[in-house]
Amino acid sequence: MKAISFRSLALASLASLAMATSSSAVTILQFNQQFPTDSVTAVVVGTTTQLRTSSALDPNSIPVLIGNIGGTTLGTPLPAFETFINVVSTGTATTASTGEIQQLYSGTIAITSGANNTGGNFLTATFQNAVLSGTGNAGGLSGSRPPQNVTFTSNFAAIVPLIAGNPPENFTIGFSGITPGLTITGGTIAGFTARNTGTFDTGPAVVPEPSGIVMAGMALIGGLGFGWRRRQSSRA
Repeated sequence: MKAISFRSLALASLASLAMATSSSAVTILQFNQQFPTDSVTAVVVGTTTQLRTSSALDPNSIPVLIGNIGGTTLGTPLPAFETFINVVSTGTATTASTGEIQQLYSGTIAITSGANNTGGNFLTATFQNAVLSGTGNAGGLSGSRPPQNVTFTSNFAAIVPLIAGNPPENFTIGFSGITPGLTITGGTIAGFTARNTGTFDTGPAVVPEPSGIVMAGMALIGGLGFGWRRRQSSRA
């Protein structure tokens, strides 16, 4: 992507940051799969279930298209790769009176420019005890801090200021076409395949002082030659 595209994207994100209030929320990133034949696969390993990403292009990742980043809807989606890293169940699967199946999961979801968690880091979410829930052929994996432990990191210039200062962070990975459907075996969710989409948000976030916004803008514009920050975001 040309440098001017990154610059425009960063400026738009700065504008949304400046206008935010203490009760606002920001969509950090949204994606859809590029190809319907790729899948998230649930594999039972002993007494636990592991969620894995795989595709025809890479055995560990799924090609995706980012349609919104840093609170900006993109006219031309950005290609990227989604990689599940050690996403494993951490509790016993249960069935509610409504028939909904639930189980806790911990791990990492990386959205990067290269396959298998390589290249630039658009956004990485590390989480503990996120909830996978659903019925039949539809469900989702959701985590939120608070009350759970969810942490975002990024070295994409338009996202870095939006996750600085440790704001509340949350995500939802929606599963559709779950085959053969959500069921429980041996106390854990049984194997399945599914297509997925994802949304990552922050909010409510603390708004920096005007001088902080100006400093952030100078840093962003000055470092946009290649679009990426040289270091991963640090937490206050």
